Amino acid sequence: MPPDANFEQSSAAFLKCFVKPADSAKARRELPLLRQEGQSVETYAAKFNNMNNRITEGTAIGSTTLAVYFQQGLARRISSALVSSQTIATMQNLALVMAAAEEIESKLDLSVKQAQVEVPAPGNPHSNKQGRFSNRGSGNANSQFGTSIRTSVC
Repeated sequence: MPPDANFEQSSAAFLKCFVKPADSAKARRELPLLRQEGQSVETYAAKFNNMNNRITEGTAIGSTTLAVYFQQGLARRISSALVSSQTIATMQNLALVMAAAEEIESKLDLSVKQAQVEVPAPGNPHSNKQGRFSNRGSGNANSQFGTSIRTSVC
């Protein structure tokens, strides 16, 4: 290793020396199967990068292939938004796909939070209930008419 090596070169040399070939092969097999599954995009991206860094044997996986693997592992709502909103150039670069996915996740989470804001029921500014039946009275369904239904037995 040259004396003026940067961090990436140093970490690659370290991993090459200390990662077992079997672990490298396992990471190569599992990387395309890695899924977000309830994690944030940031956590999924960190796990994806960690697994990719363990691949030290054989030919390196290209950035376009890595970007495709990452996108395929994203949650469906994020993946769909990503595909419909990004350029082909972005979708072929792992770092750009990761950044775009994190941005989309934050926008989707914000829109969900805004949709969950409860509006007080009409006539009761302190009510947290929402919906068209929130001011409905209780009791007999016919109580608004002041009568009740009677049945006679013959």
